[in-house]
Parts: sequence; structure tokens; C-alpha cells
Amino acid sequence: MIKIVIKYAFILAISTLMVACADNYSNVDPEDKNYPFRLILDAEEGGDLPDADEYGLEIKFADYLGELPNQPIIIHFEIKDASLPVDIDKVVYEFEEDDCVFERELDFLYDENSGTGTIALAVDTDLETLPEEFEIVFTLPEEVVEFVFEITSLESSSNTILGAPFVFEYASLDNDLAGEWILAITSEEEFEKFKSAFAPISADLSEISFVDITGEVILEFGFEEMKIEIVLLEEEEVTECEDGETETSIENKIIEIEAEYEVEDGELILEGSHFIIGDDGEIEDELDFILEAEYTLNDDGTANLKLLKLIDEDNYEEGEELFSEEVEFEIEKD
Repeated sequence: MIKIVIKYAFILAISTLMVACADNYSNVDPEDKNYPFRLILDAEEGGDLPDADEYGLEIKFADYLGELPNQPIIIHFEIKDASLPVDIDKVVYEFEEDDCVFERELDFLYDENSGTGTIALAVDTDLETLPEEFEIVFTLPEEVVEFVFEITSLESSSNTILGAPFVFEYASLDNDLAGEWILAITSEEEFEKFKSAFAPISADLSEISFVDITGEVILEFGFEEMKIEIVLLEEEEVTECEDGETETSIENKIIEIEAEYEVEDGELILEGSHFIIGDDGEIEDELDFILEAEYTLNDDGTANLKLLKLIDEDNYEEGEELFSEEVEFEIEKD
């Protein structure tokens, strides 16, 4: 693997040098045809709730120049260090045509005894190249599970190498807040308290009132990242087309706030970024925030969430918090 990294760095340096030459001599074009394609895993680690029955891991071509290869690739992999048996349900990719998404499967072999297998990455007949990305769908036992997935080698006649990351570690989520929680906001006073904590990092939230919401706020804690959804009364028509079948539904609009999070011993820290919107409605800047909170779990499946302080991480001085009123809400596990 070290040799691969060195080779890639050397080629990248040569490519940069040729671009520099092209700037000085207009009749010189950079030779990008030998720039290697890199096949990588989308993430180094991930996880889901202990009762999850499947998990999708994406494999993709990293940033590349020109058209993707039009020769097949055989990918060798290994599943190891599994605390419980893990299987593979399917390997799929998506093809889009006429605003409709079609799911197509790739052939694979997997030996549960050895934990090894192969994936045949084939040329798509419509694309006339390999798909840019595809997904391995693992079948999980409905219990806490850990495993490691590793791409061990590639077989290819095209200029394709294995890039990093090529090892993925899965672990079931085991923190106190993992999963989906519901916050019911039943009064204008409660909503104003909620806005005081989150409106400084959401321009959309700052512009609405209690009469604009259904009263349901969803807090979803996943692997290292969480999402807050404020459900609005305003509805929209959503049309989706999958495998040639079109379905239209009416759904409530939502306002989303996303952040990375850490949970430990009753403490909750959210970290993310937010846009600064000017008077003309245009984005002026993007700044980082940190929200400090505390929580206590109750025996009835609820939890008390106390929001303590919201700061602008880039321009913070004591006494200049975006929020520091300490408001508390009760949330219920969905």
C-alpha cells in the first residue's frame, strides 16, 4: 500500500508540473491520460442502531479526470473481526434516465466461512463506463454487532488503483441518545425558547412563528452526526420516480439543522456550521458553532434536555454567547 501512495503522489506532482508548464506555454497541453483512477470507500467507520437489519456502505471513484474506465474490475474483499455473523444482501448502483432512478445490481461472491469474496464491477450498457459509485448492502443480526470490511486488492486492465480509505469499521450505536426522539412544542412560549437556542444558527428558523409549525420537532442521533427537523404546516408536492414507477405525495415542509455530536455521562456537545445572511438575502459567510447541553434519562422512555450555551467558535469571547439562557425540554424516544 505504501508503494501505491508514493506512486500516486509522484503522478500528482508530475500532473501539477505539467499544468504549470501549460500556463507558461500556450501550445502545451497537460497530459492527463495517465492520471490513475482511485477506487475508495466512502467512509472509514460507521454504525446504526442495534436493531438495524441492514447497512449500506458506498464504494466510489475518487476525484477523477476524463471519462471513467470502460473495462471491468474485480474487487477482492474480506469481512473480519465480526462479533456476530454478517452477510451481504446485494451490491447495487443507481442509473438515472428521464428524471427516474433505476437500481441495478452487480454480481458478487461471498464465502461466509473464510469471510472473503469478490465484486464484479461491470460496465453499464447505458453509461458505457463503470458506474461512478455503488453500494454494498450488509444484512445485520438484530443485536449489537461489530465487523471490519476491507478491500484487499483489485484486478483491472484499466489505470485504476486502490486508494484510501480501503478499510471500514462498523459498530452498533450504543450512546444514550442514539436513535430518533420527538420534541412536542405546544405553546408559543415553548417555541420562543426553542428559537432562542437555535435561531442564531438557522436563518430559516428565525423567520417563522409558532403558527407556522405543526408542533413536532424530530431529533435524530446517528453515527457521529445528528439532525433536527422542525416540521412546518406548509405542505409541498413531492414526486419520485424509481425503477420506472412514479409516485407523488403531499408532505410537510421541514427546516433542518445538522451537526456532529458527542455524548458522555449526561453531557451533549453539538458542533456544526451556519451561514451568515446579509440584508440582501445573500450568504456572506459560513461560521462554526458549538452548542453545550445536558440530558437526563427517565424510566418512562423520555429524557430531559437542557440547553446551556451556544457560541460562535470562530469569534468567541466571554459574554458574547449567541445563547446562554439555559432552557429545558422533555423529549420522547420514538
